[in-house]
Amino acid sequence: MASTTTTTTTLLTLSLLLLLLSLSSATSTTLLDAVEILSSSGFKCMAVHLELASQTIQPHHSFTIFSPTDAAFHRLPHHLPLSLLRYHLLPHAFSLHSLTSLPFGASIPTLLPNHSLTITTPTPTTTISINNITLTPSPIFHHPNLTIFPTTNFFNPHFHLPPLHPSPKLNLPTTCTPPPPNRLSQVARLLRSHHFSLMASLLDLQFPAACNRRALTLFAPLDEAVASHARNNLTQLSTLLRHHLVPCKMFWPDLASLRDGTLIGTYEKGFALNVTKCKTHTLLLNGVRVVFPDMFRGDCLVVHGVQHVLSVRNGKRKHHAKHDTYRVSVAEDDGEDEVSPHSSEFDDDNHHESKNMDKDGGNGQAFRMILHVTDFEI
Repeated sequence: MASTTTTTTTLLTLSLLLLLLSLSSATSTTLLDAVEILSSSGFKCMAVHLELASQTIQPHHSFTIFSPTDAAFHRLPHHLPLSLLRYHLLPHAFSLHSLTSLPFGASIPTLLPNHSLTITTPTPTTTISINNITLTPSPIFHHPNLTIFPTTNFFNPHFHLPPLHPSPKLNLPTTCTPPPPNRLSQVARLLRSHHFSLMASLLDLQFPAACNRRALTLFAPLDEAVASHARNNLTQLSTLLRHHLVPCKMFWPDLASLRDGTLIGTYEKGFALNVTKCKTHTLLLNGVRVVFPDMFRGDCLVVHGVQHVLSVRNGKRKHHAKHDTYRVSVAEDDGEDEVSPHSSEFDDDNHHESKNMDKDGGNGQAFRMILHVTDFEI
């Protein structure tokens, strides 16, 4: 056990050092490359504006750029605001396949704070619609660190779909057949290909013991977020993983249907994820945006990419459960609706707590999902 921990720390320390060195110059180089590519591809207006703004854009390991045509720029009544430019930049390099795999209504955070693009493709297809604008299926440029898509017009930063009406009962699977080793390797490769390599390393070393016929959801932070968080906290990597693991499968529609204020328990005892929704209907977990919903959907594991580490600072601490069991419960006015309990026993304090959660401001109905976990160690 000690040797495994030492190996994990050594591998991740090396990964962190390499990542921190590369991040210092990655942003300016990537954006300047994008300027040259856009200019040579006939998108000269976007190239000029991107070059002027490149020094004001915060560092990221990779980018997706949606470039309107020169004709779209000429239709603007005034000059291009920096805020609108940032709305067309994503802090992650999405391939066409990645975008087409996102479900309808998924929100993709942009570099414009508190503003996301919305997937409006009604059914899975080779084309992609964002904010009701159909993208050309062929990107101008695609590389692991940079993807550029042409668009015929600018995205409207005020666009949003009507809010979803959540169901008061969620049937979330909590057991599964463990995936074969080659399937786990596929998940790890997928994470690494999208700049979630540090979480992939943790998953490689610790997931086989974690699954144990349990369905799981992993919220994977981007490499630069893990690097920044773990720079002085290498001994807390196992805790970091537990903060990001939920003991049931939660697909994007499940998450999107949760009400503001819902609490989702994790494998870290007493630590819960707090669901909030801002005015633009963007879903946040402990104040962190989901940048790649449903990155992986398997029989035993669902993976969502998140922009930052889900930290204790923004999370919710809850009392420790006493029994070796976990249960998913929804507390409502008319009683507690239990979903897939593993035991009829439950700690009295937690039972009292789940029946006395905060009231929903809209209709006076309490709605908090709580997942209690105590029998799992990483």
